[in-house]
Amino acid sequence: MQIPASIELSHIIRHYLFLNRETQSPCNFRLFSDGNTGIVFSTSGGLTLNAQPLPNAFLYGQISDYKDIFCDTPADLFIIVFRPDAFNRLFNIPADDLKDRILSLTEISETLFHSVLNAATISKKISLAEAFFKKLSPTANPLITASLDYIIKQQGQVTIDQLSGLTGLHPRQLERKFTTVIGLSPKKFSGIARMHGFLKQLRPQKLSLTQCAYESGYYDQAHLIREFRRFTGLTPSQYQKNTAVLATNFLQLSG
Repeated sequence: MQIPASIELSHIIRHYLFLNRETQSPCNFRLFSDGNTGIVFSTSGGLTLNAQPLPNAFLYGQISDYKDIFCDTPADLFIIVFRPDAFNRLFNIPADDLKDRILSLTEISETLFHSVLNAATISKKISLAEAFFKKLSPTANPLITASLDYIIKQQGQVTIDQLSGLTGLHPRQLERKFTTVIGLSPKKFSGIARMHGFLKQLRPQKLSLTQCAYESGYYDQAHLIREFRRFTGLTPSQYQKNTAVLATNFLQLSG
């Protein structure tokens, strides 16, 4: 289930996700980048990454490669999905320091950690999370925000020269600022936005795969499939056949 953030917090929080898995059988969840970051609360625990147990509540930064999260217990997850620049704005953390990292929420706030984990209902969890973030005073970099919004609007089909012209920043200066605030280079982030532009067309697929590739800015179908496998570890057809898509970039692998 996906619930939008309040209008007051929509500049830093995209939405909330609630995922519930009741079965005891072991499974793998495939996670790949959507350009956003987040905080995951796992009420039941039982999640591991690279054979290491994950904390009951943790921040995750930008993802440069797909991840497989193993679960062998029932899972009850509450995920706060942030805008790509939110961690830098909220906590003044260089976003590239969190790239491909998991950080226990206790290192940021014990109060948020315990209150949300112990909340009994979905509405209470959201209420407590929003109350916490409303007390903070995030400061935005307007040039990076403008670049970010432009890339998303164009679904990644932009050039560095276009972004440089939009912001007035030299390409190297733009890349440094983007890496600090977002955690990825403009080129890398644009590639993620382009891939998700393609995914919007894929489910349900109204055009042929080749037409979807061209519409999304790929040279041809082979180029698309190569990039898709690099991002997700799957082919587009494998992704389409997977019926356990919990979120666009988070699915339970079948078989």
